[in-house]
Amino acid sequence: MRILRFAVPLLATLVAGACALPGKATVEVSPKVSLTGPKVVAIMGTRTELVAALEDALTEHGFTFRHYQNRDRVTEPLGQVKMGESTVDNTKYAIEVIPDIFERCLGGGFQLTSLRVSVVDRSSNELMLRSTANGRTEKCPPTSGTIFHDIANAINAAWQK
Repeated sequence: MRILRFAVPLLATLVAGACALPGKATVEVSPKVSLTGPKVVAIMGTRTELVAALEDALTEHGFTFRHYQNRDRVTEPLGQVKMGESTVDNTKYAIEVIPDIFERCLGGGFQLTSLRVSVVDRSSNELMLRSTANGRTEKCPPTSGTIFHDIANAINAAWQK
């Protein structure tokens, strides 16, 4: 019984401390060649607050964004364009963001169970870069991480200078 009296608080402290660790992203797949072209990318999926935070970090490196449009869509016969349909899709790369959010932080950041960000070459459907992360993002005091900036720096570093 005496051991339990000390073990339970110690275990609770260790678990709480592990949740408070700042997050950092790691690159799992690096591009074999530099990414080329303008820094205009399509964002796949819904633009959530988490995706917006990643976009903000990428914007600091000069990136701009377009809504993802599937290139395999069925089109009308030549010359017939539906109302509101774009005939130009000039993004070479798409970014897919798959988050698993544990909870929101009081500062506006996120406590992530996992986050996977992939950059895909749309012409070949080749995975060019993948970064994963977990932990606390920016704006999670007192132990904020650098997840969005780490991912943005990795994507920017992969781009041809």
